[in-house]
Amino acid sequence: MMQNPQSVSKESIAGIAGTDAAKIKIYNEDFAADVSKRTILFSWANGDKKTVKTTDGKELQLDGYSSLGLGFVTKISKADFQKKYESKTAVQDEINRITKDETIDADIAIAEAKGLAENAKTQQFEKLDNVGELSYWETPVNALHVFANGICFTVTTNLENEKRSKEKTIALTAFVFSNPLKSSK
Repeated sequence: MMQNPQSVSKESIAGIAGTDAAKIKIYNEDFAADVSKRTILFSWANGDKKTVKTTDGKELQLDGYSSLGLGFVTKISKADFQKKYESKTAVQDEINRITKDETIDADIAIAEAKGLAENAKTQQFEKLDNVGELSYWETPVNALHVFANGICFTVTTNLENEKRSKEKTIALTAFVFSNPLKSSK
């Protein structure tokens, strides 16, 4: 799925999203040879209109979109995954890792660290049962972090409310598990 997002059935995604398959657009974001740096976004117009002001004061009417996303596939131990979402020091550990990583531009590392610290003020994790081996629902960003078989990944949403977001991320996760990765030769 991560290697070829276009192979995903739009009908399956539409069934999960509760919309018409013809509306589904599939985007492969951050395309890279390394699968862990890829994200897939399934997006569709939701009929909402949004008014935004431009820098010169003009108002524009934009169509609203909803989405389901999948990405950040990484090999990790179950203990490290659990620590990442349950540890009181996880945010500080990640800030330390980013600021010490010499492969990251210093300005980017500082911006990432500030973003992590700001996000930590409102971030909450709820452990969910029966989704993968271990999973955590994150608010306020409405993301589901899932661990199974030494791999973790994240399912994201942009939907109208948290309850619907949680239901749809669980449904997309079930879809992922029912369509296992095929080995590439």
